[in-house]
Amino acid sequence: MRKRVKTPEHQFLFDLQQAEKRRFLAVKWLGVLIALAIVAQALGLASVFANLVLEGDLPLKSAALAGGAFLFKAVLQFVREQLSATASRNIRFSLRKRLIRHLAHLGPKRLELDEDAGLSTRVYEQVDALDDYYSRYVGQVFLVTFVPLTILVSVLPVSWVAFFIFALTAPLVIFFMILVGHKAANANRKQFKVLSLLSNQFMDLNQGMAELKRLEQVDIARERLALTASEYQKNTMGVLRLAFLSTATLELFSSVAIAMVALYLGLGLLEQLPWQAGVAPVSLFAAFYLLLLAPEFYLPLRQLGNDYHAKQKAEAAATQIAEILLLTESDQEDSAAVLNPHSLGKQSACLIEFQNVHWADAGRIRLANLSAQIKAKDRVWLRGRSGVGKSSLMAILLGFEQHYEGGLLIEGEPLKASNLSAWRRRLAWLPQTPEWVQGTIRQNLELGLGHCTDDALRNALMKAQCWDFVGSLRFGWDTAISEAGTGLSGGQMQRLSIARALLSQADIWLLDEPCSSLDSETAELVLNTLDEASYGKTVLIISHDTHPVIWANQQWLMTEEGVHVEAQTPISYV
Repeated sequence: MRKRVKTPEHQFLFDLQQAEKRRFLAVKWLGVLIALAIVAQALGLASVFANLVLEGDLPLKSAALAGGAFLFKAVLQFVREQLSATASRNIRFSLRKRLIRHLAHLGPKRLELDEDAGLSTRVYEQVDALDDYYSRYVGQVFLVTFVPLTILVSVLPVSWVAFFIFALTAPLVIFFMILVGHKAANANRKQFKVLSLLSNQFMDLNQGMAELKRLEQVDIARERLALTASEYQKNTMGVLRLAFLSTATLELFSSVAIAMVALYLGLGLLEQLPWQAGVAPVSLFAAFYLLLLAPEFYLPLRQLGNDYHAKQKAEAAATQIAEILLLTESDQEDSAAVLNPHSLGKQSACLIEFQNVHWADAGRIRLANLSAQIKAKDRVWLRGRSGVGKSSLMAILLGFEQHYEGGLLIEGEPLKASNLSAWRRRLAWLPQTPEWVQGTIRQNLELGLGHCTDDALRNALMKAQCWDFVGSLRFGWDTAISEAGTGLSGGQMQRLSIARALLSQADIWLLDEPCSSLDSETAELVLNTLDEASYGKTVLIISHDTHPVIWANQQWLMTEEGVHVEAQTPISYV
């Protein structure tokens, strides 16, 4: 017998399910008890109805059996739903933590997948899209197998005609469920893509509102956002249309099948069956028994049809969620305990050494040959035109790319996955556009560092020349700012980034175009602040010729052929 091949999405969902294997196993056993309770309830009710019609009395034992089975089934269903909901909540909570941790490790490489707004949609909206799959569909798959089989076994000794009606109509319900479900899966995938696009556009519009107003382009941006929202609305209605179509199809086939059973039993009791005229094929008790089991036979199939939409939605979400986890930086492990952050080969006089480092990706040269050294407390100014590999060099130093060729030594030791965590704790990273979160200035300064004392904050702000404008704010460092730094200028935000670097107590600073979005006067002030704040640090700063870093003791020029050291002034290490 050939083993069923699972799709990548199904395998991904199955692997997540294994974390709650015990709860789902308990859900299956509860399904077994529910199936038996359904048969017991039908037996009790059939006996009650038959005796009331034929004898005119109420059999207490049969009534007790029916009532007890009904209550027992209700309790089992409640416990089953609670177990499934708990399992779903735990799976989604663990997956969301895993995604956020992985995105944090990816750093800027995460932008290869999508913008931050689109990624946040995957982490929150699409992870929540797995809820119905685990809380309803997974448990229903077992019920849709065991309950009908139990009823078929119970029906066969009573009526072979009813048995064949059940056996022949059930596959039709499943066939049309799958047929409509595949179309719903494609519609869900398209819906998630449009939702990510809508999230990205909304974030861009929110962050660039001031600039759009200055350029008088707000109406055009609003129209683009409205078009995307309309597309999302249309896709959502398409998904709902398929869901209602699937439900209507299943209800139709189930109703027709139940009607066939009822017609057979009714004609049989009237002794009007064409092939058995004058003979009742079943007793009144058996007729009630079969008629009560008929809806219960199709109920799991109808419920699975409703939940099958949840499966297709979950698989569509799993496709994009798995893309995040498949994007790796270098299969690295978090092994902070392997090396002390400040003891990576202290015997070496050279802090950072590039040994013929070059990087090509998909046939494109990302970084040409680089052979150079940076000693402790060196401050290096790297310049070059766009596209020659400056940002790629930063990505390698930060450990977000390790598919390059050549050697990168840190104090004489190769930079590997095993010591990457310790290396990163020595770094302060200032990108072109520093990232901020909704919160106070203090919360943003302490982000990723933990609680800092008031004296440490004050000293960092003073060294970064932020104390004057922070002190002039109404609530000081407890003033709230947005992701875009509402209320503060670009130069002030960059100085706050310098203060955050000082608080980290990192001895190596990597700066990628810290003045790219600033005017010449503000850029000069920020560079002067960096000169004072980075004294005694090892610094690698990328900057165009328009913002020269005159205080650097090394000047590197990066071209398509490689990096050339243009100027080098020895410094004192005292």
